[in-house]
Amino acid sequence: MANTIREAPLTYRLASWYGIGLAGCYLLYGGVKIILGILDRNYSDLGNPIFFAIVGVILSGIVFGFIDARKWGWYGLIGVNGLIVISALIGYSEYLNLILLVLSGAAIYFLTAEPTRNHLASRQ
Repeated sequence: MANTIREAPLTYRLASWYGIGLAGCYLLYGGVKIILGILDRNYSDLGNPIFFAIVGVILSGIVFGFIDARKWGWYGLIGVNGLIVISALIGYSEYLNLILLVLSGAAIYFLTAEPTRNHLASRQ
């Protein structure tokens, strides 16, 4: 896996690192909120953090599939980033949604760039 990243083109590496960062944010947010909810003995609001943690685990699997040059990992990252772009366009009035829109748009560009597609095709 390490050699795959080292010899990969820049667009592939940027898409991989963005996916790792996004999955890490979901896992970190969900994990911290779960721990704080347990420490505060506030068990009624644990549904949302558990959902974020589950999404983070699923997204981590998709990202590691992409790093291993699996076709389903590539499709999964395009789908997740497409959903982020659509949801950011719906709530475009907040600046944080605009930041997510730009980052996910750039990730979609990196995922569909020719060097990334060529690298994935050569690894199959």
